Amino acid sequence: MMKIAIFGGSFDPVHAEHVNIVRAAREKLGADKIFVMPANIPPHKQGKNLASAQDRLNMAKLAFAGIPGCEVSAYELNAGGTSYTCRTLAHFRQKYPDAALYWLVGADMLKDFPAWKDPENILSMAELVACNREGEHVNFKAEQLRFFAKYRKSFRVLEFTGREISSTKARVLAAFGEDLKPYLPEDVIAYIQANGLYRVECVKEALTFLKPARRKHTVSVALTAASAAAKYKADEHSVILAAGLHDAAKNMELSDPKLQGFCAEGEVPAPVLHQYTGAYLAEHYFGVTDEDVLNAVRYHTSGRPAMSTLEKLIFLSDMLEPGRDFPKVEKLRAYFAKDLNECMYRALDHQIRYLKKGKGEIYPLSFRAYEYYKNLRRN
Repeated sequence: MMKIAIFGGSFDPVHAEHVNIVRAAREKLGADKIFVMPANIPPHKQGKNLASAQDRLNMAKLAFAGIPGCEVSAYELNAGGTSYTCRTLAHFRQKYPDAALYWLVGADMLKDFPAWKDPENILSMAELVACNREGEHVNFKAEQLRFFAKYRKSFRVLEFTGREISSTKARVLAAFGEDLKPYLPEDVIAYIQANGLYRVECVKEALTFLKPARRKHTVSVALTAASAAAKYKADEHSVILAAGLHDAAKNMELSDPKLQGFCAEGEVPAPVLHQYTGAYLAEHYFGVTDEDVLNAVRYHTSGRPAMSTLEKLIFLSDMLEPGRDFPKVEKLRAYFAKDLNECMYRALDHQIRYLKKGKGEIYPLSFRAYEYYKNLRRN
C-alpha cells in the first residue's frame, strides 16, 4: 500500500526543523510520497502571514528540493480562505483512495487537536503523527490516554533530532540582520535577503547605537515579545519595532546631536530617563509616527496606568527576557504566558518592593501604574 505523509503549516518562513520533520517522516514512516502544504490562512493562528503566499511557496520549494519523494503543494493556497485539515485530507483521500495517509503535526499541537474543525473526520481519513523534537518535554503516555478516551484511536509518535527554532524567531532575527545560518536552509536565507522579507525599518541601525551586551538584550526582548504577540493579538511588526528601539538611547549622552531639542518633564531618575530619550530618538531621528510604538518605548521602564497591549508586552519582555535572572523571575514568566494584567501587577509589585529596600528611587509614575493594576485586579 502506498504511504503518503502530508505536512501543513504557514512556513513563514520554512526553517531547518521543518526539513528535519520531512526527512524523519520519509525514513521512519517509510513514506513513498510527502506533500508539504503551505496554508493560506491557518485557523489556529491570529493575524496575517508576514510573507506573501507566493513567497512562502517559493521558500518551501527551495527548502525541500533535495528530498526524494517530497512535493510542495499549492492546494491550500489555491483553495483560498481558511485552510482546514479536514478539507485538505478529503481532497487527497479522493485523489489517492487506496493510500495510507499520515498527517504530520508538532507534538505541542496535540492538546489543540480537539479544537480543530471536525477532528473525528480527520482521523477517519488519516493517521495523526506527532513529531517530537529531541529535548521537548511532552507526556505522551498521558496524551495517548486522553486521545484514546476521546477518539478510540491512537496517534503515532515520530522522534527526530533538532534544535530549538520557530518561524517567529527566524523573522525576528531576520529583522535585526542576525545570523540565520543555524536555523534556515541557505537557499531560503538568500531568498529572504534578496526579496527584503521580514524587514523592519530602523531596528538594524538602532542596534549600532548599543554596546554588545545591550544589543543582545534588545534582540532577546524582541524575541520574547514576538513569541507572545499572536497570543495577545498584537501586531508583530510593531512589537519588533518597539523592542528594537526601546533601549536605543541607553548609551547616549544628552549632548548627543540626535537628542537635540529633548527636554525631560520634571525630575526623572537616571535609570528611567532613557525611556524618554528613546521615545524622542524614535520619533525625531528614526521618524516613527505610530503613537502606540512611541508609548511602548516611552514607558518601558516605568510603566504607567492603562497601558496598551503593545506597551505591556515591551515592559514585561524587557523585565523577563531570558537574560534576566532575579528571585521569582520564573513565576513572573509563568504569569506572562497567561495574563498580561496579572503579570503587570506582580512585576510592578516586585519592582517597588525591590526599590523600597533602598535599591533606588521609586518613580511616581511607576507607583501610579502599580496602584492601577492592583485596583484592576481587585475589581
